[in-house]
Order: sequence, then structure tokens, then C-alpha cells
Amino acid sequence: EIKEQKNPIPVEDSSSDAFKFFLDNLYNKKPPLKDMDFQLLGKMYYLADKYLLESLQESVIQEVTTRKMVTGKVLEAAQVAELNVHLEEFSNAVFHKCTSFVKDNLESVLQIFDSEEVGEESSCTLHRLMPRTNRTETEQPPPPICDNCKRDPCLHEEMITENNFVAEAFICHILNPSMTGFRKTIRKISTPQSLLGRMLDRTLYRTLGLLNIK
Repeated sequence: EIKEQKNPIPVEDSSSDAFKFFLDNLYNKKPPLKDMDFQLLGKMYYLADKYLLESLQESVIQEVTTRKMVTGKVLEAAQVAELNVHLEEFSNAVFHKCTSFVKDNLESVLQIFDSEEVGEESSCTLHRLMPRTNRTETEQPPPPICDNCKRDPCLHEEMITENNFVAEAFICHILNPSMTGFRKTIRKISTPQSLLGRMLDRTLYRTLGLLNIK
């Protein structure tokens, strides 16, 4: 019986765990990113960057940006961001997560300062994080989107076009504004002669933003 010879492949620029999860990803097995700490996420992003796996890079960034930061992880995350400054998108995403937390939880951060010895590496990391926090803009909530036209800004009184058409939108008659009641768009007919009003009795309509109804 001839035994199969297996030659191990040395992995010199990553951890065995990161490389295992990376191989799982190649075989369409989704890596458990939500269970990874920031250090392991950095290694996953490095491998994805090295081997040009854009989808995995995006998944790692998505995990970083949506992860809830807690007080006990701020220093760890900031240190990972510093160690991975060569991975610009990943590092910036982690730094932004840290600085946003510091801005919104100043009392918790002061407690971290109080527990760290001056001169320790973690203390230095925290001090370097503060000026960066000062330069970070506070995240603004996304602008409200009209429930009717699904646009921001709202398309109130705008003509319906090929580009702004939305099915199930309330509209009003532009040639006869006194017509009572509103109509709804149904579907866009893609024929050369079909204006978007064609499906509504071949007349012209304009959109009516629900947020603007008085």
C-alpha cells in the first residue's frame, strides 16, 4: 500500500486560524466574522487583500462598521488599527469605530484612563486616539426618504421620467389639477412611444410626495 505523501505548506504571514477561515471562504463556507476579535478580522482582511478577494474584504469592513463597540474593546481595537495602518480601509474603519465610541461615551473612556498606568503601551494608544477623536465628525443620521417617491429630496410636483419612475406611487393629473382623487403608478412600459403617462390613459402626471400632503 502506497501512502499519500502530504507536504505541509508553511504560512508565514498569517495565523493558522485566519488561514483556515480564509480557505473555508474559498470553498464557499462563510467564515464566522461576527465571532472574531479585531485582531483576527485584521488578519482576514490582510489575506483577502493579498489574494484580491474583494467580496471578503467588503464582508470584513461590513462586520467592523456594524459591530457594537463596548468599553472593554476600545483599546484592543485601537491597537489593531495602529498595527494595520498599511491596510488603509480596514484601519480607518476600526479607527472610526473607536473614535465614534469615544465621542459618545466620554465617561466610560475616562474610566479607562483612570485604570491605565501612565507610560504603558495601552495608555499611549489611548492618548493617541484622543486627537483623532477630535478630528472625527459625528455621524449624522441618514436623511428621511419620502414614503411615496422613494427619493431624497422628495419629487413633489416633479414630472415623471424614465429615471425617477417608482411603482405604486401616488400621482396627480398635471393637465387638469382640479381632478379629484389621486392615481397610482402601476408599471413602466418599455416601448419607444410609451411616455410614463401612457399606462394612465395617455395623459401626463406628476408625482405627489406623501410627506408634503397637508
